Order: sequence, then structure tokens, then C-alpha cells
Amino acid sequence: MGGFLEILRHFESALEVNKQMALQQGDTGPQVEQLQRQLEKLGYNIGRFNPNFGPLLNEIVQGFQAEAGLVVDGIVGDRTQTAIDRAVAGITLPSRVSPPPVSPSGDFTTGNWPEWRIVTQGGLNARSGPGFEFPVESTLTGGSIVTRHPDYTNPVQGDRVGKPWLVITNQGTAQFIRANNQFIEPDIQS
Repeated sequence: MGGFLEILRHFESALEVNKQMALQQGDTGPQVEQLQRQLEKLGYNIGRFNPNFGPLLNEIVQGFQAEAGLVVDGIVGDRTQTAIDRAVAGITLPSRVSPPPVSPSGDFTTGNWPEWRIVTQGGLNARSGPGFEFPVESTLTGGSIVTRHPDYTNPVQGDRVGKPWLVITNQGTAQFIRANNQFIEPDIQS
């Protein structure tokens, strides 16, 4: 009986170590931000990178787990992290050959162009997240040039209704502007 209890204690100890290494809702730190960057590369709409594992990231992790055929628990343990690492390693990035295409409604669905020009005369609001519900952080003047944010593999993020928003670098942080040709155009000289 003593041998069984010893094995059980060892198993419980191993589970506790694995649980401590796993990431889950409520965790904070650079590992959480790295996880966000990996999931953003896979096309998930992270919003602004931050060190907090909140409800949105939990939902995204569960979505990834479901798509990958893993146990859906929102915990990023060894299996989930390995699946994420493999998926990210399989990504090939397109090279820039021509400006991004425009949809019939004027939306840009890809934003892999380095610089963009604001074309609205009255200026364009830059927000803290992809959508009109996020607060305005600055107003960009017509004719000004903005740069897509270098940390985002997918610089166009969808809002709650599916409209695209471009992630730009402004005032030292990531901000979001509506990705539509009524408001912006690729700066071809760049």
C-alpha cells in the first residue's frame, strides 16, 4: 500500500508543478503577452497586447483548443502550448509586392503595407481597440502618414460586427483606425 501512496503523491506533485507552469485566466506577466503574440500571428483578434490573461484571452484559448481538437479548458499547458508553437512555426508570411486589395465596400482586409496616409480632411480618430466602442486616444490630421504596428503579424483586426481596423503605432502605443479607403490609403511612396 505504501508504494501506491508514494506513486500517488509523486503524481499529485507532478500535476501541481505542471499546473504552476500552465497559463490560465487571472495570470499576468511576459509569458501571457508572448501567448497573445503567438495567437495574434495565428489570426486571433487579441486587441492591444498586455500582460493580463483576461476573459477575452480565455475565450481565444478555448477557441484554439476546440479548433486543434484539444481538451477545451482555457488552460495553456504543455499540449496546448505545443499545438500553438507548431501552428506558429507553420506560418509563411507573404512578401510585399503590391498595395493591399480593397473590397467592394472600400475595406482593406489585409494591412501588410508599412505606411498609410490619412485621406479624410477632418481627421481620423485613433482608438484604444478595434471598434467604435473603444475610447478615442488621438485624432490624426488629414494627409498625415501613419505606420502599421510592427508587433502585429495581422495588422487588420475585426471589430464586433466584422469591420476591419488597422493597428498603427501612434504616441508610442498601439492604436486602431478604421481600415477603409474613405479614411486611409496605402502610401505608395513608402
